[in-house]
Amino acid sequence: MPKAYKVTKRTVMFDKENPREVYTVLPVTYGTLTTDDVAQQIAAESSATPGDVKNVLDRYAYYVKENLKKGYAIQLLGFGVLNIRFLRGKAVDNADKANASLIRGLVPGFSPSFTMVNGTRKYDLLPDKIQLVKFNGSLPGDGEGSSEPSDPSEEPTDPIV
Repeated sequence: MPKAYKVTKRTVMFDKENPREVYTVLPVTYGTLTTDDVAQQIAAESSATPGDVKNVLDRYAYYVKENLKKGYAIQLLGFGVLNIRFLRGKAVDNADKANASLIRGLVPGFSPSFTMVNGTRKYDLLPDKIQLVKFNGSLPGDGEGSSEPSDPSEEPTDPIV
């Protein structure tokens, strides 16, 4: 399974007189699938209707939020653990001053599930092998070209993960 990336240029200021252009790579996504899209995919492979699947997913989301509100961390099968993280202000030098006023906000926290293989994390959400390919400007199946590399500089790398 290929994962596309694009090359981006940034200007880094090492000091006021010496800007430097550097290049890096960023992942490319081909869009976002909605819950309806996923419900259609699941229904196509089961005896449940898309509406049945959507109802289950809706209830799942509801109970995840309800249980987070109650203070639980939630183990999401095959994904990882979801919890609530604090955005904190500065630390204080006295335990008596450490209270809820240090919390600036709440955000969802997520730790992906993994297994250790030869001392390396293997994340459950990722496919076994991913090939990196340089994004050629078109989406898979859009008719403007193949998602396959078109020149040798865009050949897939060795599989990662």
